[in-house]
Amino acid sequence: MKDDKKTVLLNEIHFWKENKILPEHYCDYLIALYTQGDESQQPKKRKRNKKIFQWEAILPLLLLICIVGMAVITYITAISFGMQTLFLSIFVVILIFSWFYFRKKNLNPMLVYITAAFLLLFYTVQINGAFFENKTMSLYWLLLANCIIWMISGLVGKKLFFTLSGFIAMVFLLLLIII
Repeated sequence: MKDDKKTVLLNEIHFWKENKILPEHYCDYLIALYTQGDESQQPKKRKRNKKIFQWEAILPLLLLICIVGMAVITYITAISFGMQTLFLSIFVVILIFSWFYFRKKNLNPMLVYITAAFLLLFYTVQINGAFFENKTMSLYWLLLANCIIWMISGLVGKKLFFTLSGFIAMVFLLLLIII
């Protein structure tokens, strides 16, 4: 067997061994078979590319922190509307970068959409407090507009989750308005 083909084959067997595609003893047998027991012919082991910081694990946590942070800012603290809007803008920038990252890595961006829906909901409550002095009827109408946005987004983006949640929330809101 030619050396270049043997090297390619041995590299492939080492890859199988590292990623546990074949049991280790099978790989050792194949390596010994193709090198005829000569360790000098075995290719040097490649360094494994280990990521210390994995965005795929951190990003969902960051998005959850955005939701919790906005809930705390909206309901617990007494921050002015301008500061709340500043924090919301920071969260929106994080969402935009997250969406591009999810899209680049071909991951499901549903978590980004859900986080955006929650932030829209919190901002709707902020708008009611800032412009309508926390009147109940204005909050109902703003939430109804929010539900319509969810339904339209669900229909356009073909996300059944948003369509159903917008519809169910709209039905409950209409019942609250009527009753």
